[in-house]
Parts: sequence; structure tokens; C-alpha cells
Amino acid sequence: MHEKRYQIFISSTFKDLEDERRAVQDTIISMGDFPVQMESFPATDESQMDFIKPLIEHSDYYVLIIGGRYGSVDDDGFSFTHKEFRHAVECGVPVLVMVHGKPENIAAGKSESTEIGRKNLKDFVAEAENKRIRKAWETTGDLKLAVREALDHAKRAKPRTGWVRGDTIASFDALEELNQVRKENEQFRETLGSLAVDVPLPSIPLASDVTVLNLLPLSAVRFGESRRGSAAKVQGSWISFFPLFFTNFEYGTSDWNGDFYWHTKHDESCVGIGSAIASELAFVETTGLFKISRTALDRLVAYYTEAGLMVATNMAESPFTEAAQRVARRHHIAGETSSFEVIEGSISVSAVRPYDDYDKVPF
Repeated sequence: MHEKRYQIFISSTFKDLEDERRAVQDTIISMGDFPVQMESFPATDESQMDFIKPLIEHSDYYVLIIGGRYGSVDDDGFSFTHKEFRHAVECGVPVLVMVHGKPENIAAGKSESTEIGRKNLKDFVAEAENKRIRKAWETTGDLKLAVREALDHAKRAKPRTGWVRGDTIASFDALEELNQVRKENEQFRETLGSLAVDVPLPSIPLASDVTVLNLLPLSAVRFGESRRGSAAKVQGSWISFFPLFFTNFEYGTSDWNGDFYWHTKHDESCVGIGSAIASELAFVETTGLFKISRTALDRLVAYYTEAGLMVATNMAESPFTEAAQRVARRHHIAGETSSFEVIEGSISVSAVRPYDDYDKVPF
């Protein structure tokens, strides 16, 4: 599957929302997509709307930012932003509405000063919000997060054509051939019905089976001096590592329209889990001085997911199932010591001299 990039049209009044537009542009670029906005338009003899309309039509998503101003009014009595919005709706481009949550707090110079301007803005907001998901924002930080969440949700709920690099797709003839094969497959399915192929899956280890984790050393300042952990190989059962994994697995959450999503904080999780395992095996402060590798973290996540202790999708408030929380509670109540051991190296912490550079790779 080719990684798609999307064209995102940014629409708003300009002078009062320059910082906000720049923040949204940076957010879209950081997501790997292409922002389209009036700041990038060249000088042209065409009217503004005649030039903008094709850009909206060829965009995958349309982000509407509404602050405290209705904007410059065209000859027909509508602002250019309002007309851009209506054209996006008419063309079927998904519209993501970002409305300032506390317009009364907007500075006077960035708000409508006339009664008719305020009425036009109120009517515009009502029209934009009608039967659409909208997100409220107050700061540029709020706006950047709202746009990121809205685009992530829109890409899942309303997938669009997008763009892929020309050198990543097959030639036209090859695509035509693949399309012909697809049609033939559909005909076979209609004739023979859906044929299911049993693919044998390897069994997962028992919870009591042994696995091995490598603890990797880190340096950190502890008790006023720079200290460093050691390297060691630790052996234990899959379930023996779980309570420490459960407690130290770091993740973030977000929500959109009532749906929750979680994502792994990989670096924090690797350090937290590795340091917690080291702490169980040594009578010294180990926080931030040990870690497990990203590969080891992914392997633990895969096992605990297959074992039913973690959810198989990120569309949830928590990565852990009810069973996982019950297992963690039972271990906490029992107060059992962890049944794993060092099989190679040792768990120790040493002071680092100020000019030692242990973290450089010697090649």
C-alpha cells in the first residue's frame, strides 16, 4: 500500500488570524500533507474566487478557521471565506470546522466592530456548524491539536484520493492488467463463492514460559552526580514481566466526536519498563538508568495482545483490557516478588566522571 499525502485547503480571514494560519500550516506539513492557502497564491489577473475555486475542488480536505471577524465582503454581500466554504460544500470536499470557543475574549482589533458584521459572523458560524463536527479552540496550541485530531479522524472516516509519488506506482499497462485480474477474481468469486484458506498460525508461548530481555544502560543525573546503569540479560516468564509492563507502559490518548484513541509513547515506555525491571533486581535507585529496546517493547506488546491483555486496536481509551487490569490488581494484592533473574551481566549503577563520554559509539 502506498503512503498517501493529502492536499489540505486552509480557509479563514487573514489579518486577524495570521499566527493561527501559520500554526495550522506547520501542523499539516508535519503530518506529511500539503497545505494550500492564499499566502502562497501568485499574482494573477483572475478574480480571487475564480482562482481559488479549482484549488478547493482539487483539495482532499478543507479546514475552516473562524475567529472574531467575518472578513472582507464581496460584491454579492458574502465574505470571501464564506464563499470558499460554500464552494467546498458544493464540491463535496470534507469540511473541518474550527471555531473560537470564547469569542468574547478576542481582542477588539480582531473582532467585528459593527452590528451587521457581528450578525454576519453569527449566521456564518451557524451555517458552518449545521450537521458538521466542529472543534473549539482558544490558543494556537489548542488549534494545532484540534486540526491534527480532525484530520486523523477524517482520513479514517472519509478517505480521499490523495497523492502518491510517481515512482511508487506501476505503469498504466500494469495497472490495467491488475484491474483485469481483479475483475476475473470477482467473476470467480461469484461463480464459486468465497473460498476460505486456512492459514496455520504458530501458537503463542504459555504465560509461564520463559523469555529473555536485554537491559541496556543509560546515563542520568542522580543525587547531584551523573550516574550510569549497566548492561544485563534478564530471564523470566512472560507473566512475571507483565505487572511491571502494565505499570510503566506509557501512552497518550485523544478523542474526536466521542471516539477515543491511544498511542504508545515508545521512548518513555522503554526506559520506564527497563528501569523498573532493574529496580526489582538491585537495591539501588535505577530510574532512568536502564531501558529495553524498541524491538523488545514491540515483542511484549504483541504477546500481551495475543494473550488478551491488550486491545488489538488503538480505538479505545486504554490499551489494556479488563482482564489485564484484573491481573495487575491480583499481583498487587498478592505482593509477589518478580520471578525473573539475571543470566548475563549484572545490575549495577556507577558514577560517571564529568568528562567521560560513555554514550559515544566508538567507531
